[in-house]
Amino acid sequence: MRTIFARRGTRFGASLVIAGALFGANSASAQNAVVDLNVTLSPITLLYYFSTVNVTVPSTALAGMLCGSGTVSAIYSTSAANCDLGATGALTASGGASGLTANGAIGANPGGFSAALIPLTLQNVWAVRAIGGTSANTTVSIALGTSTTLSLAGTGPQTIVLSAPLVSTTPVVSGNNTTAVTFADPGLVNAQQGNVALTLNMANATASGLYSSSASATGDSNYVLTVSGT
Repeated sequence: MRTIFARRGTRFGASLVIAGALFGANSASAQNAVVDLNVTLSPITLLYYFSTVNVTVPSTALAGMLCGSGTVSAIYSTSAANCDLGATGALTASGGASGLTANGAIGANPGGFSAALIPLTLQNVWAVRAIGGTSANTTVSIALGTSTTLSLAGTGPQTIVLSAPLVSTTPVVSGNNTTAVTFADPGLVNAQQGNVALTLNMANATASGLYSSSASATGDSNYVLTVSGT
């Protein structure tokens, strides 16, 4: 570093100090510090799900299903509906002492409803975030749990029996509506959403109310989701 000497009290010395401060060759210069940052992310897969799913089926939804066409012509109350089955066709009346009789032959299963095979789709009830692992894919599979029968109030003789669990994804990818679906790892931002489908046997659901596999209606194992890397 250059040093400038000057006597105190002289103009010449003061001017040299000023000149050195403004134009000196030893003024500080900017320096760059280059840093190389590396981040290592460990593989992780997260399954988001609802431990309890409570589904309420309103009377209008039941009426639309029971009518067959999905159209209810009139709703009288929350539990009474009118389903128009259309024209009966040509009826031939028979006559006797009691008058005329014409049989419309409406059966015990109007509308083509089958209580033993009712599909139930639970949309967007699970989601996955995933990076890394044994490959760049993730698999979600489904199986029935230890309790496959839902009873009225958890104890009643009226039942809904669960079967045929399936999974699917939104948007659709290969393997939809099967017991296992595989998709590319979605990363950490937008999770891959998914659905669950079950078949309900409601042939013995002869009363309204809450159907559950236990009186507590929580903590039951009705279906099991499993997530794994592939």
